Amino acid sequence: MTRIYVYAIIAVVVFGALTGTYYSWRKSIERQALLEFNQKQLEQTIADQAEFRRKMQEITEKQEEIIKRTAEDRKAFEDKINGAQAFIDSEEARKSDRPASDLLKETIKRLKETK
Repeated sequence: MTRIYVYAIIAVVVFGALTGTYYSWRKSIERQALLEFNQKQLEQTIADQAEFRRKMQEITEKQEEIIKRTAEDRKAFEDKINGAQAFIDSEEARKSDRPASDLLKETIKRLKETK
């Protein structure tokens, strides 16, 4: 009878050791899988950040180009406006004795009024 108790205790101890080993092994595999997943996720995040930075740099360069073109267009427009304004303010435009159509005279008159 004592032998049966000893065998039972040994069986319980062996079962407990096997169960503990199995759960430890299983947890180790889960941990390894989680580490691999996290590593891949980190690599993807780094790649995404690099792509984002590259796209932001492209956008910045395009914005600078657009700003430069807009400034050039504005300067050209202002030059044209200043040229037209200089003509409107000139003595040549104020002359009334030269042959011109009534439409042109009316246009110049209205341009002077809107100034």
